[in-house]
Amino acid sequence: MGLLTATSYPVAAQESVSISDTAIVIQGYEFGPAVPKIVLTLDHAVSSVSKEGLKVETAGVNRQVQKVYLSDKDGDKIDKSSRYITIQMPVTFNTDTNAAEATPFSYNMETYQNNWVTSYPVSVYNLQVTSNKKTVALSSTRDAISNRRSKQLEVFNDSSSYSGTYTNPLTQDDEELRLNYAAYEPKKLVSGAKNPLIIWLHGQGEGGTDTDITLLGNEVTALTSQSIQSHFKSGKQSGAYVLAVQAPTYWMDEGDGTNGAGAGKSRYTEILMDTIKDYVAKHPDVDSNRIYLTGGSNGGYMTLNLAIQNPGYFAALVPQAAAYSYYQYERNADGTYVTVPSDTSLSGAAFVPTDQVNFDQEQIAALKDTPIWFIHASNDSVVDPSKYALPVYKALVDSGASNKWMSYYESVEGSDMKGVSYMGHWSWLYFFNDRVSGVQNTDTVKTSSGLAGFSPDNKNQGGRSQVVVGDTNYHNIFDWMNAQEKKE
Repeated sequence: MGLLTATSYPVAAQESVSISDTAIVIQGYEFGPAVPKIVLTLDHAVSSVSKEGLKVETAGVNRQVQKVYLSDKDGDKIDKSSRYITIQMPVTFNTDTNAAEATPFSYNMETYQNNWVTSYPVSVYNLQVTSNKKTVALSSTRDAISNRRSKQLEVFNDSSSYSGTYTNPLTQDDEELRLNYAAYEPKKLVSGAKNPLIIWLHGQGEGGTDTDITLLGNEVTALTSQSIQSHFKSGKQSGAYVLAVQAPTYWMDEGDGTNGAGAGKSRYTEILMDTIKDYVAKHPDVDSNRIYLTGGSNGGYMTLNLAIQNPGYFAALVPQAAAYSYYQYERNADGTYVTVPSDTSLSGAAFVPTDQVNFDQEQIAALKDTPIWFIHASNDSVVDPSKYALPVYKALVDSGASNKWMSYYESVEGSDMKGVSYMGHWSWLYFFNDRVSGVQNTDTVKTSSGLAGFSPDNKNQGGRSQVVVGDTNYHNIFDWMNAQEKKE
């Protein structure tokens, strides 16, 4: 952490206090990470603090001050003298940049992945503190990017990796691969009962070697919240494990290091499966018959790809904005995808689709007996549902497969930021905000020509129909997940 400037202005010469350290509190929201608090460390304890006249800037953005209070080092309010002061600030979202104001993330336009910003200056001006009945006005500017705190990240207290040698599906060469992961573990049960496992697979922007990026880029931390964990607390069950695995590049990387078209086998297919099996073997409290695989975008592709390659292993799948293509794409002689210039693509290039079906009878057969609940939004311009989730889902229900559902939304509307409409690709926000209940009518989808049977619906949270399995009606996707169990 680099000190830029730090000054103090004592009222009396004998009463000197200054800011010795600055930390930023990171919180994950539906749109990514933001900084709702800063925690200042003083070199002496003070008895009170005031926000009168206080001004704060983070990463060059003027921030509204909501509250200022004496706290412990973690930013929790206390009612006694302290060396720690917490400044609480409301978080706003910029629809032009699709990010929080003063976000600690930067988006690399070469890799299309998120990274921590290299510098995050925090400036505090005219902070009024009182000690021994004397008031002091403090000011300080410090770079706090390396001094980050997050209680949401702390609950993912199992961070590790898995490595091995695997055959590259494109080059057929052996290569050394490593996957990092972070896991949340509910309370162990003395009774010996087991808990289910939810596996989250991230999107394009959250790959790399820092699992904090994976946990905060999407609101994965919400899966540990009481509201969602409560759906998995029944009988002797104390909750659900959450495992977030990170790809070094992209889940849709088929072997050349690029983000593919979603019509082939990922280079990480075998190592991801080995990572999951290794984690389950090391955690006997995980119910191996109730492992649920889910992911968004790239991770939605990998959810389907992994299940197709390992039929019958997972108790249920929840592919979200899934980039698993129904059609094949043109390929070069070396197996890589043909690309053409595109004004609408983020990278400036687009894949060339063909009429050949990728999601064929063999793939349908691999998924036919696995419960699946799709989530997608009709205005997704990144992963066009008419070329991905909709025809894949229809092919499954047309085959006669049961316990297959789709929540199909008109658009993506905020919960953390009410009244904010996000880009249509972010349909996983409904999942993390526990707002998935309605589904499309499977009979209508099956009997309608083409994709005419789908009707996007925000009012009913994905569709007017309800999920009915056997004699049970499920009004919530997590209740449905919790009830799914792998057939022996």
